[in-house]
Amino acid sequence: MSNKRFDVDVLVAGGGVAGFSAALTAARGGLRTLILESQSSLGGLATNGYVNGIAGMVEGNCREWLDRMGAKGALIERPHLPSIDPEKGKLVLEEMLLEAGVKILYGVYVTDTVVENSTIKSVICHSKSGRMQVTARIIIDATGDADVAASAGVPYQVGGDQFAGFNMSTTLAFRMANVNMPVYRKASADWMQEQVSKNKIWQKMGLLADVEEKAVANGDLPFFIFPTALIYQVPGTSPDDADICVMTTHSFHTRNDDVEDLSRQIIEQHQQIQWMEKFFKKYLPGFEKSRVSGIANMHGIRDSRRIIGEYVLKDEDVACAVKFKDGIAKFPEFFDTHHPTDARLGFMRHVHLDKQRNPAVCRPAQCSHDMHPYGVPGGYEARVNPLEYCEIPYRSLVPLKIDGLFVVGRCVSAEFNAIAAVRVIATSMSTGQAAAAAAVLCCKEGINPRALDGARVRQALIDQGVPLNEPPGGHWADIKKSLKGEFVVVPGDFVAVKGQDGIIRTHM
Repeated sequence: MSNKRFDVDVLVAGGGVAGFSAALTAARGGLRTLILESQSSLGGLATNGYVNGIAGMVEGNCREWLDRMGAKGALIERPHLPSIDPEKGKLVLEEMLLEAGVKILYGVYVTDTVVENSTIKSVICHSKSGRMQVTARIIIDATGDADVAASAGVPYQVGGDQFAGFNMSTTLAFRMANVNMPVYRKASADWMQEQVSKNKIWQKMGLLADVEEKAVANGDLPFFIFPTALIYQVPGTSPDDADICVMTTHSFHTRNDDVEDLSRQIIEQHQQIQWMEKFFKKYLPGFEKSRVSGIANMHGIRDSRRIIGEYVLKDEDVACAVKFKDGIAKFPEFFDTHHPTDARLGFMRHVHLDKQRNPAVCRPAQCSHDMHPYGVPGGYEARVNPLEYCEIPYRSLVPLKIDGLFVVGRCVSAEFNAIAAVRVIATSMSTGQAAAAAAVLCCKEGINPRALDGARVRQALIDQGVPLNEPPGGHWADIKKSLKGEFVVVPGDFVAVKGQDGIIRTHM
């Protein structure tokens, strides 16, 4: 078989949203850009994984993509968590890269790297054409698992130290048809009102958790799977006969860099999808005529390898809303740590600090062994203040030891809970855009990423229209105006606000 070779300015390994964003910015910056993707379409978990609700700060390339989707009728625009048609999303991403002059190669897997004098020079790949070598001045690892970085010898970590190295739980999303969303939403609202009237508000996370307990007791589910579900309507479908994307299946005690364990997770989530289809039809109003109409062809892995870079974004940085001179992305969400071991808890929204620190929402530790099965930490629980936001520094994209390389998306240099906060779709796109903006400066000036002043990258992004010099607007500005009162912690480990009227309001 042929031994193909390519020589470019910027190679982007991985065509998820972070890789797309990097390739788009690099090509628009005048660099010869090649993107490699193992699947047959772009977008990663946002499209192939049916994670069609766009979490995080929608700015820069992400905003442009959503605007394009809206123009095609493929977007449900909301102030928070807009949702896309995942199939049309793939096509729009491809159109944008082709317009920018990016060369796209599908069905390509990175297998090795070539490193000389601590500088990465090329990657070795496998495709239908056989062995391939791609040489580039700058390489951007957007594989989602830091495959390029790990092969090149970059130090990395896997899993949470507090959880014996287990990764966050995983989800395989699926698609359902013939769902009456107004009926479902009314049932959820009625259930919530009933809890208020019985003074049982927040004892459970929502209607789904309540009826799932009943289904387990009745023998209609073999066990409790997860206390909630992310359900996003697919744009272009009728609300009373909707297509939806569902994220509720879960696997726990995961090792997300182990092929046997990954296969175990996928197989058991295939089984859960079949159980949940029957459960939804029997127990959830609005789902009586529903059916599974598609299963994502990309497994919902939330974390695997995390590189060690010039700066490791700390859990405390996220909790305490730290800003950086070289901040290249904003993150205004809560910790999104899906619990590694406990299905009933579902999430861990806090970290532990030795003392109270502002502006984090802190309280003396009250954790159980369910939350921390391998040893309960002391000190103070710290949760993200819903009125604040943190930044991701440029240095977290620059790995130690190896030059000529950036890492973007869910593998940037960050601690376990911090990566849970910045791995979401919009933020991943922001890290991809930032790495490519830096690559343009490096290539044009002949300097190494490590030597580049991150403040210059921040300014380059501002010049591209990313408002890094402004606080979050829209939904987040509205939160600042509306959430006034005492911070309280509610089931699901969320921070909410109890107003003077006694009503608890969340910012989700």
